[in-house]
Amino acid sequence: MTTTHRPREGKRPSLATLAVTLLLTWGWATASAGSPDTKTRHCRALKVLDGDSVVLSCSGKRIEVRLHCIDAPEKDQRPWANRSRSHLRRILPDRILMAPIEHDRFGRVVADLYSDTSKRQFINLEQVASGNAAVYRRYCSDPQFQRAERRAREAGRGIWSTPGLHQTPWRFRHNNRRGARSNAQ
Repeated sequence: MTTTHRPREGKRPSLATLAVTLLLTWGWATASAGSPDTKTRHCRALKVLDGDSVVLSCSGKRIEVRLHCIDAPEKDQRPWANRSRSHLRRILPDRILMAPIEHDRFGRVVADLYSDTSKRQFINLEQVASGNAAVYRRYCSDPQFQRAERRAREAGRGIWSTPGLHQTPWRFRHNNRRGARSNAQ
């Protein structure tokens, strides 16, 4: 003989208690997600600053955006920086979907960008796949970025055509800061 467990009548939470618990849990989960705005937003491209930063207009508000998961050559890393920026200008459509993730230490929104078309091109990933940016592994564990970078390296596209610090912009910035400190002393 099998018995089924039935909760005792007096121990069931009320519908109101369940609703409040659900609302509080949902509120805490969305507030702690680290995202400046959990909604994908429709935006317009205003300006490409470099290979991994753009300025968008979202609902009339000007927003500086750093593309999530990628790091492009710095402005002093010519011609690589110019090529990366030019490529981003070519692929960045006028209408964009921005999926915010967080704010960086400079106050920029870190986000994934997609073309606002039926194809939904993933702009961040395209910069890596084309060899115009490296995966910023410190901030990205998404395997699709790792695969795209590996293919770009194997094909010798963009920054992977010639070895150098343009392949690791984070090291270039670190070396320049250290050099600037020693020059100032």
